[in-house]
Amino acid sequence: MNPTGASQFNQARIEWAIRLRYSPLPSLSVEWVSSNLNAFRIGEMRVVGKIWEVMMERDGDLAVNADKRASELAALEWQVVSDGSREGDRHAEALTYFYRNLRATRALDQDAAGGVKELLYQMASAHSYYYSAHEILLRIDNAAAREVTAEFRQTPIWFFESRRGYLGYLKHIFDVYGQPCLQGEWLTVVGSGWMRPLSLAYVVKTLSVRDWMQFCQRYGSGFLEAVTGAQKGDAAWEEANEALQKMANDGVVLHNQGVTMKFLETSPKSALPFEPLVEQVNRLYAKCYRGIDLATNSRAAEPGMGRQIIGASVQKEEAGIFRARDAAWATEYLNERVDRPMIRYLFDQEPRAWMAIMPPPEENAEENLKSVQTLVPMGLRIGLKEAYRRFRWKTPAEGEACLQSPLAPHPPGQEGPNHPPPTHAKSALPAPSTAPEAIGAGAEPGRHPQTASLQMPDPQVDDAGFWSGAGGTMPALGYAIPNQGRDRSAGPAAPQTDSGSPAAAGPSGKQQEESR
Repeated sequence: MNPTGASQFNQARIEWAIRLRYSPLPSLSVEWVSSNLNAFRIGEMRVVGKIWEVMMERDGDLAVNADKRASELAALEWQVVSDGSREGDRHAEALTYFYRNLRATRALDQDAAGGVKELLYQMASAHSYYYSAHEILLRIDNAAAREVTAEFRQTPIWFFESRRGYLGYLKHIFDVYGQPCLQGEWLTVVGSGWMRPLSLAYVVKTLSVRDWMQFCQRYGSGFLEAVTGAQKGDAAWEEANEALQKMANDGVVLHNQGVTMKFLETSPKSALPFEPLVEQVNRLYAKCYRGIDLATNSRAAEPGMGRQIIGASVQKEEAGIFRARDAAWATEYLNERVDRPMIRYLFDQEPRAWMAIMPPPEENAEENLKSVQTLVPMGLRIGLKEAYRRFRWKTPAEGEACLQSPLAPHPPGQEGPNHPPPTHAKSALPAPSTAPEAIGAGAEPGRHPQTASLQMPDPQVDDAGFWSGAGGTMPALGYAIPNQGRDRSAGPAAPQTDSGSPAAAGPSGKQQEESR
């Protein structure tokens, strides 16, 4: 780490870089761009880096596709995740302060400023220029509380060379080899580098547009022919020539009566090649940066997708591929080149908490919800972590108020109003008493009090014809039978009559007993 907070390049280096930030495109040609692309392959980036910057500034279609790719990454949510240990929570607290208070700017444009989202946006420039480099300037706010953050200064790639297989910072503008970019002092990332194949496409488009403009200037308003009897150099000749110049562009002809002019017109069947070439290059821009080859104005947004306009319905799945990949790409670089050196600097330990950029939510959340509602009642067990991950919900903290169902659903087979969900508080059991208590009539002291049989079905619910299919007789209620000590195998005991003699055991007596 660089705890001093001092930059490696001074103000003079910045002013020299701004003066040398000229346009390297005085005369654009395929050969000249190809030679600089070959120089990039051997590690020389001082010229090609400026070429790419100018191309990005002057081609609106190229710039807007690169901006959308970077903006999608910057729009993603982020969080610091701990492994759950005590040390992990301390690391997470330090990293959370670091990321919430960092500042992202540009070395040659320090008026630009932002936080994590600006840092992610700047990192995404590696998908255009292959490299992205930030100088990390540490800022210690409270050393005792380990409240440390940093300023990230994005540096143009033409400040570097890569002749030895890694980026080297060119301290002086005429250096051949630069200083290595050490971990903790620089955040260097490698991206797709789409400007390498798109540079030649830019040349084709620029030359086609240039020829198209010349064609329109020369043939757009047609030709004017003027015939005069005056000789060349006379006052009447000069007046006619001046009038022609005011009325048309280069397509004017002035001659006397002794000269015959014949204009050749092109056939309307021969289509101009300029527009198809320009459109093909624009499609290539969109395909490289966005994964689709149609412009955003080709169709409207899908329902429920907000302003995320997709080029074609058959290609809408392509738009989410790069977003998910960019989230993982940026997370891995930040974990390795920011989180690890910061935790080592603050705690002298390996990190047990990490910065994570959340990938975009899946578009099949509705299907997942229907699956849960169908499969959980059938016995499928789904972990809470998996449910929170699928629906992109945060796990509630301990003691945090949570949403819950206000009414408990009806049990199967019952009707009536809903009731609040039962609480799980443990009921206090009464203390056992040694004093004799009165029990119900017909029961003997010392025997168990009458109890309800939980194995008896509810008589109010005819579950699958339990007793209606058994001859239409209803069994006795469990809670109406005293718990008498008798032989279960001998059958039910005959009830006592008022005189104390057993009642007749006829069918009517049995039905009366069961009806009780």
